[in-house]
Amino acid sequence: MSLDETLAVTTAQEDEEYLFAFKQNMISCVPLVLKATIELGILKLLFESSAQLSPTQIASRLSIKNPDAGVTIDRILRLLASFSFLSCTLTQDKAGRPERMYGLGPLGKYYVSEEGASMAPWLLLLFDEVSLRSWFYLKDAVIQGEGDPFKLANDATLFDYTGIDPRYNNHFNNAMKCLSTIFMGKIMDTYHGFENAKTVVDVGGGVGECLKLILSKHPHLRGINFDLPNVVKNGLSYPGLEHVAGSFVDDPIPKGDILLAK
Repeated sequence: MSLDETLAVTTAQEDEEYLFAFKQNMISCVPLVLKATIELGILKLLFESSAQLSPTQIASRLSIKNPDAGVTIDRILRLLASFSFLSCTLTQDKAGRPERMYGLGPLGKYYVSEEGASMAPWLLLLFDEVSLRSWFYLKDAVIQGEGDPFKLANDATLFDYTGIDPRYNNHFNNAMKCLSTIFMGKIMDTYHGFENAKTVVDVGGGVGECLKLILSKHPHLRGINFDLPNVVKNGLSYPGLEHVAGSFVDDPIPKGDILLAK
């Protein structure tokens, strides 16, 4: 067997490794494409639709004027269907040409919600331009000894930056609110330590979503939400919930029977 023939022979494991390595080069495409579908309103439309829709129908219902939008939407949704965010059925249009119809898939349901809590705000935060800039400074953080790529990229730490950019601050607060709602709901199904407590302090509690959930099930509690001034100024109003402005780095943390640190 020649050298070329030898190199051409690979094991099943090597093929799997190669494909896995290849996929890593393209892995950022999936969340960025998903982000675009969320911002366009496609996922919400499919969630609310009682039947699968074609790319042309989607473009029409979203009032997109670009006559070629259906072609691009089809390519976008095909990718997401291959990762189970969407379902896809191959049919024919009125002219007998192949046409794909799309609906919400098993993973897509986690990015839409009737109650407003989903993974979508977290995705929008992670893949916001401001957040993404940090990754381009990771190498510089290693070489220069500055351990905060976000600060190198944006001339401010993450928490300081949320105080100067209202748009990004809104993304940040929405992401924290939704994550708190999702995970605290699961925690409260199994944790029973709140029954005998009097005061619960949420350190870095955002706008107070976690404490609101806790107090709704345990109204005897006093909840103290401790976070930065630019965060708590938008804090939720709820019986038993108190907002205290401060930084856990520079200021004393309020006392309580239970401290939440996420």
